[in-house]
Amino acid sequence: MKLFLPLKLLFRLFAVLLMAMDGVQAVDLRGVEVALDGGASPESFEVELIGPFKLQIRAQEEAGAKPPRMHVQLPNSGTNAWPAADVEVRDGSGKVLLVQRTGIEWFKLSFALPQGGGTCVVQAVEPVGGWPKATSDKDRVIQDGVSGLRLRVAKWHAGRTAALSLRFDDSHPSHLTKAIPILDEYGFRGTFMVNPGASESGSRRVSDFEQHHAEWESLAMKGTHELANHSAHHRGGFSDVDTEAEIGEAAQAIWKLTPSRSQLMALNLGGGTRWETTRTLRFYLDKYHQFDAAENSTGMDDSYGGRVENFRRILAQHIQRGLWCRVHYHYIGENLSSTEANFRAALDIAKEHATELWIAGMADIHKYQTERNAAKLQVIQSAPRKLSFELACSTDSALYDHPLTLELAIAPGMEATKMIIKDANQAVLPAQPGKIDGADALRFVVPPRTAAYSIELTP
Repeated sequence: MKLFLPLKLLFRLFAVLLMAMDGVQAVDLRGVEVALDGGASPESFEVELIGPFKLQIRAQEEAGAKPPRMHVQLPNSGTNAWPAADVEVRDGSGKVLLVQRTGIEWFKLSFALPQGGGTCVVQAVEPVGGWPKATSDKDRVIQDGVSGLRLRVAKWHAGRTAALSLRFDDSHPSHLTKAIPILDEYGFRGTFMVNPGASESGSRRVSDFEQHHAEWESLAMKGTHELANHSAHHRGGFSDVDTEAEIGEAAQAIWKLTPSRSQLMALNLGGGTRWETTRTLRFYLDKYHQFDAAENSTGMDDSYGGRVENFRRILAQHIQRGLWCRVHYHYIGENLSSTEANFRAALDIAKEHATELWIAGMADIHKYQTERNAAKLQVIQSAPRKLSFELACSTDSALYDHPLTLELAIAPGMEATKMIIKDANQAVLPAQPGKIDGADALRFVVPPRTAAYSIELTP
């Protein structure tokens, strides 16, 4: 097991926290917050940050006392952010401990300290192949002085300024009767977080998905909207086996409905759910080809108040900064979480920015973003009026299959109609006129895999 520990003794921060017997105290260690339940606390414990993603906790427990429960909150943004999907907890012997988290906040951990006190470690385990490192903007641009051509990988599909995803949770019947017909009317693609598990014996919870299975199957076959994993039953998981069943069964049910498509999909384990597992979230993400879609989304339920104007404001901010704007709904309709009028009002705002926005499913946006971050452009050969280049992309083409958009600037004196773009088999690629920073350009799409291309300016 490989741990991310840059330079030994690069920094070492030690803190001792004396706990009050009748309350909860906390300590901050480069953004990490540690607290202990006061009702069953030892006399003291020591917290030592021994690496950027490794926290050691030593506790001394009174004889006969119940093992106290530790609460750790990891920073999930900024320079000190931990990769929460890769975090586990082990005791002093190396045994992995059962950790409790909530569905959308895996950066918050709760676990019982080992019986009799001792040491435990909260640590991020580096995935096989390491944590992804994005290529630089420089890697994704060719400025060739010989041919006079300038080429780049577009930030977003079709050269859009920003991206927008519209998410709908819980596979509620109103998604089929209201949300989807309205989205189709606007020509927008939505992401539907479904709970495809069957109704469970002994539970009063009825599976809405099961009751409308034929309609969801028909939607999946059309492919106009995207299905995503919201766990099988939206009730959490209470062991390794149960957690894997909730994630895995939902993934497999969606794959069965979409057999000819990439298995990559968004995963959101659901607000208000509790998950207890010894495994990292990465284990489930990798095994079932999921990506974590729990964070950075704005709720659009009317109960929050002022949702339409708030959406107008945050969308403008995301467009200005060229970012991915994510919003999510629950139920659409009168006396439900979002009225049809407010839903349409938000879509009207998105429509106003249609030329700037790529409105797509979460998986498509995630694919493009990941592919672009793994892409490089390199000159193979250049001559006056001709350029051969390679696009290198290191993502798994079986999962990451969304085409990348390349943008070719039209310099003064060049004519777009005389630019011929070909792939390695000499097939001519279609290109669409556009603008780059106000100047004329051509855009064309290519698969997200390593391949050679050429551009020639004909007489």
